Amino acid sequence: MAREPGLIPIDELVDASRPIKALLRRFAYLLLIGAAVALILIGKIETVLIERVRSHFSDGVAPILEVLSEPIRLARAGAEHIADLADLIEENERLSQENARLLQWRVFAKKLEADNQALKELLRFDPGPAARFISARAIADVGGAFARSVLINVGAGKGVGAGLPVMTGDGLVGRVIQVGERSARVLLLTDIKARTPVIVGDPPIRAILAGDNGDNPKLKFIDGEGALEPGALIVTSGHGGVFPPGLPIGVVAGDVAGETWAQTFVDWRNLNYLRVVDFGDQPDPAALAPPPPPPPQPNTESRANGG
Repeated sequence: MAREPGLIPIDELVDASRPIKALLRRFAYLLLIGAAVALILIGKIETVLIERVRSHFSDGVAPILEVLSEPIRLARAGAEHIADLADLIEENERLSQENARLLQWRVFAKKLEADNQALKELLRFDPGPAARFISARAIADVGGAFARSVLINVGAGKGVGAGLPVMTGDGLVGRVIQVGERSARVLLLTDIKARTPVIVGDPPIRAILAGDNGDNPKLKFIDGEGALEPGALIVTSGHGGVFPPGLPIGVVAGDVAGETWAQTFVDWRNLNYLRVVDFGDQPDPAALAPPPPPPPQPNTESRANGG
């Protein structure tokens, strides 16, 4: 094949470059070492120049490094976000379960609170482990203008006996005076025939709580001198065997026209549910019967006028 004038064949160029490649391969390490030494010497001599070159090199490479590092940063942020999301899902699940348990406990606590409040209203007074309670409902008011008593729907068939105290959650109501098989009659503390030995205040002062058919009985036969302090607590004394000691009745309301009045804890207009309390030692029913009305007194003045 004829070659064009002025052109060198490729084979000849390759053959001519082989000695140059062999020479460069032999002295390559020496050239690199020389270049490094030269750069070190230049860096020692021209510090400002090297720093300027380094700064320009850093400025040129920084955007490239920033672009190259962005995917790594995004990947790392995404991994952290996924980990945080997994933790949030787990925490949310745990909180949801805890909230469900708390809601169950809240409902249960509300029920216990309501039951506890009802029991407190009914069992505000705790007479002791030996007492026996008989729940009753007032079914009729058998009193009148001159008597105060109520009829309850339990009697001897339920263990009710004459002389047993009758209470509400607030305090003492009265005592059983008549008992049938299925009903009983309760004489209230406010009845005009009711006389209850009591202790007032601290230090205790003995007195007699006397009903007058009104809502506020009077305190009579007060042991000691001076007026009783308003607000002083009134409880049964246990004397005379009528009631056990310590049953709450009310407080001292004050003195009016030389009379000391008591404010009872019981709301006499709302006697719906009552409790007959058996303390074990029942007093003699005969001693608890209402006293008979006094016999009529002769009119001595009319006799004297009539001769």
